[in-house]
Amino acid sequence: MKKLTWPILTMISMIVLSISLLSINLSYAYTSGHIGLLTVSESDNSTIEKGGVADLSLVIKPGTGRIFIDSFPLSKLDTQITMRFATEVACDLLDKDCSGYDFFYTITANSALVGGPSAGAAATVLTVGLLDNQILDNNTVMTGTINSGNLIGPVAGVPAKAKAAQERGYTRVLTPEWDIVNNTPDKNLSIQVIPVSTLEDALFYFTGKNYTVDYSAGEPTNMDLVSSKDYIDIMGKVTLDLCGRYGDIVNGTLVLPNLTAYGINVSNATQNNFVLALAAINNKSYYSAASFCFGGNVKLRAKLTENLSRDDLKILYAKLLGNISDFENKLGQTSKSIATISELESYMIVKERLSDAKTALSGMNPENISSYQLAYATERFDTAVVWSRFSKLPGQKFIMDNDLLKVVCTKKLSEAEERLNYLELYYPSGDIRGELADAYDYYNEGDYVLCIFTASKTKADTDVVLSAIFVPDTNTGKLLDEKIDAARRVIAKQEKADIFPILGYSYYEYANTLKNTDKYSALLYAEYSLELSNLDMYFKKHDSSPLSFVGNSFIQTNMYVFLLGLFIGILITTIVSIILYRSLHRSMNKGKKKKR
Repeated sequence: MKKLTWPILTMISMIVLSISLLSINLSYAYTSGHIGLLTVSESDNSTIEKGGVADLSLVIKPGTGRIFIDSFPLSKLDTQITMRFATEVACDLLDKDCSGYDFFYTITANSALVGGPSAGAAATVLTVGLLDNQILDNNTVMTGTINSGNLIGPVAGVPAKAKAAQERGYTRVLTPEWDIVNNTPDKNLSIQVIPVSTLEDALFYFTGKNYTVDYSAGEPTNMDLVSSKDYIDIMGKVTLDLCGRYGDIVNGTLVLPNLTAYGINVSNATQNNFVLALAAINNKSYYSAASFCFGGNVKLRAKLTENLSRDDLKILYAKLLGNISDFENKLGQTSKSIATISELESYMIVKERLSDAKTALSGMNPENISSYQLAYATERFDTAVVWSRFSKLPGQKFIMDNDLLKVVCTKKLSEAEERLNYLELYYPSGDIRGELADAYDYYNEGDYVLCIFTASKTKADTDVVLSAIFVPDTNTGKLLDEKIDAARRVIAKQEKADIFPILGYSYYEYANTLKNTDKYSALLYAEYSLELSNLDMYFKKHDSSPLSFVGNSFIQTNMYVFLLGLFIGILITTIVSIILYRSLHRSMNKGKKKKR
């Protein structure tokens, strides 16, 4: 009997220990929560019929950064894209490395189809709440897409959704501030309807916590936003190079050429690129000035070559082809050392300009060369060369190998496809669909940098159209100010993290330059700025560990719970072992007495 006692005790102890650890860790090895989703049912002809409320629940567990979707009865195909982007935006807002988590989203609804872009804002709020250990107000519900810059985008069916929210007992509904014309909820509803424009606004209503951090507070002008002296120095030289190509420098002052002097008709000031460039230079908006000078240079070069013979034009054509080929060979070596966002975006803009030049040349008949098209291709190539000077700007280093660039390319393609599918519910988008096709071509060719760039711009183009058709003209100026301000905040945040989105900033500056004269073009460039100012969210820093739980409080809590569970398990095992041992010992003593 003695020989069997301790093996039995050991086995029982291990069982008790396993049960105690398992029960505790099954309860606390994850965090979970849920939020309401506002939906609309659709008939066969896709007309909105009735609003509804679905439930979105989320479980976050230690894992490898995967996103899982489960829905009943059925979710739209773009829901996976929406939830992935919502997760990335939430992690970026909190500056968390979420590569060590798995996210399990579950949607339960009565309608036949749920999810899609309109679930994006609510999904992001839920994800932020769980990652930041916040309790969400269960009397509040919302609808809206989630866009770059943490902006809440417009959705359809707001009146029906607000009515459904009231019928389900919610007391407050958050709707996108920039909404569809005549899409205002019924004023007779008793539910409180609050328009919101940013994720931070929505989070305040759900949690009571202020997530708004204006990293650029107190920055009065464009250039004060930029702390990168390298960028200012190089951009100034680029501007001088491009604007002074056909001009002159007198007493240290740049004198720009006069288009009229070259016989170029300029009917108003907005057609005189160099007049616009001079104003931009005086405002220290160097990217804007360089852009204006590019347009002026194309006009001048075309004028200077229009009387050349066919043979002379063919020589220039062939020479340009050779220059492009030689430059591309050198550029191929540069791409292998890309490690910062500045380097990535510099490479993007150089590649784009080379692609534009090649496209212009490929569209020409060598036997009948257009002097204007040749001038455009030449100037585009020259801007690619000068932009390559930005290839070594310092900054936070990221892992940007070809495999990861391919992954980021597929993500941006998915995001653009999702937005475009949503737009096509209301508006034909043939031109934008063609842009997306170009991005897919770059993917198939293995040119993942141009794929990311083109897909990002396609997504921005789509968001601008959505804004334009959903927002009354009288509110366009206000919308533009909000987009520019959002871009300013994002860029300032990046600067604090030693990241300089060179394209994002350049487009931000250009939007500011254009906003008083061409608000729709300014809106487009503000959208480009937002889309290209947060590319870091798709990459891992060089100094990041493969699996980092640091800073994630619910994981830290799980570690404490695990240790507590281990202690309790050992304690329980010890107590049970003592009790069993004493019980067996008494039984053995009683047996001995009976034998006596």
